[in-house]
Amino acid sequence: MNPVDAGLPAGVTESVEVPRRADAVRNREKVIAAAEQVFAEHGIEAGVPEIAEKAGVGKGTVYRNFETKDDLVAAVLIRRMNRFDEDILDALESDDPGAAFGEALRKAATRASDLSFQAGIYWSGSSEELIEVKARVKGHMARLVRKAQKAGAIRKDATVDEVWILFGGICRALGDAGEKDPKVWRRHTDLVVDAFRP
Repeated sequence: MNPVDAGLPAGVTESVEVPRRADAVRNREKVIAAAEQVFAEHGIEAGVPEIAEKAGVGKGTVYRNFETKDDLVAAVLIRRMNRFDEDILDALESDDPGAAFGEALRKAATRASDLSFQAGIYWSGSSEELIEVKARVKGHMARLVRKAQKAGAIRKDATVDEVWILFGGICRALGDAGEKDPKVWRRHTDLVVDAFRP
């Protein structure tokens, strides 16, 4: 079909995606940030009206960005995983990969103690994007483990799956207990880090 006949400006085809308006992008980020806080305070059973109020937007704005609450939960988890990924990428740039490995886990634990909820553990939904992000983060962590092993800072027989299990285990246990003290989270993270020393 001719773009003009389709009601599109001359030179623009139907395959061209119109960029989202800046305010729409900001509203989407506000909704995700608000959802993270509301879920932390009230659990993932919290409703859209509470999230909309926290974000300072209408319910319609929430639903325009996220068709279902599962989509919103996935967006919160993706946001968290991306933060963890940034920490790991920073660690990969370090000249001391062993210390950087521990610091990346401590940063993640500090955030978890500040905004702790069990969505990542008990959420039964699925998201292709979340699966892809988790795989990317795990791949970067595997690179960090290998780099630290080459530097003699992590035991040679350690695997990234073991890091995932041990660190994920303390996050689940402390989250279940409702632990909010960052010192407790760091203490348990240090024990995990110590478990991987050669």
